Amino acid sequence: MNDIEAREFLKKPYTRVLIPDEESGTFTARVVEFPGCFAQGASPAEAYERLEAAAESWIEGALEMQQEIPPPATDHQFGGRFALRLPRSLHRQAAQLAELDGTSLNQFIVSTIAEKVGAVNLYCDLSRQLHSSIASTVFNATRLQIGTVSRHASTAGKRPSTELWQTSKEAN
Repeated sequence: MNDIEAREFLKKPYTRVLIPDEESGTFTARVVEFPGCFAQGASPAEAYERLEAAAESWIEGALEMQQEIPPPATDHQFGGRFALRLPRSLHRQAAQLAELDGTSLNQFIVSTIAEKVGAVNLYCDLSRQLHSSIASTVFNATRLQIGTVSRHASTAGKRPSTELWQTSKEAN
C-alpha cells in the first residue's frame, strides 16, 4: 500500500467531526465514515493533525485486508425521495393512522421519521450530558476523598498512603 494512495482518498470530502471534552480540555476528532478512526489532541488543530495520520493508517489497513473504502457521506445524493416497501398490514395501519390524523400517508411517514430522528438526537444529547455529569461527580468525589485523607494524615503525622490503607481496611 502506498501512502500517496491513502492521501488521495483523504482529499475526498469525508466527514470529520471534532468533539471537545470539557472535563479534560482535550479534543477528539473522528472520521464518521471510517468506523473506529479517531484521534485526540490538546487543541483542535492537534486533534485534526493526528486524525489525518490515523485516517491514513485506517485506509492502509483496510486496503491491505482487501476491504472496500466507504465513499464520503456527501457523495450520496439526497433528493428527498426514496422507495419504501412495507408489509401490507403495516401499510394499512399507517394509512389508517394518517387518515385519523387528517394528513396524507406521505406526511404521516415524514412526521413519524422526524419524531424518531428527534428522539435519537435527544437521547444522544442527554446521554452525553449524563456521562459528563457522572465523570465530573466521580472526579470531584475522588479529589475530595484524597484531599480529606491527606489533610487527616498530615495532622496525625502519618503518611497519606498509610491512612488511606487504614481507612479502607476499617471500612471493610
